[in-house]
Amino acid sequence: MIRKITLFFSCILSVSAFAQQTGCTKFKNGTFKVTDPASKQTCIITRDGNTQTEKMEASDETYDFDIVWIDDCTYTVTPTPATAARNKEVLKAGTMTVRIIKAKDNSYTQRVTVATNPKFRRVDEVFLVESK
Repeated sequence: MIRKITLFFSCILSVSAFAQQTGCTKFKNGTFKVTDPASKQTCIITRDGNTQTEKMEASDETYDFDIVWIDDCTYTVTPTPATAARNKEVLKAGTMTVRIIKAKDNSYTQRVTVATNPKFRRVDEVFLVESK
């Protein structure tokens, strides 16, 4: 009986993990916004293919990043050479790894880590901006 229960829960967990994975793919491309809880500034993110562009709402400056998808819910973001040349500050963070840990209909929760700074951890809810 214990084996059957264990098998049942293993199947449920596998189905749940698969459902979460496939829910992430809808966030690979599009326009999104996220608000920094500390500064209250909102960043608009446009993701298209292997490129991500970020722009703070209160600024005209944009930052471009190269994206490499590791799996349906995990990707790395690295500043493009042009962005790094314009703003050396973005090089301090280096490559960031973003993991979508919860996908909803119009938003997702992400966990961001930085390889060069193992203590850095950030969790944000990112909202899909609907096309007009």
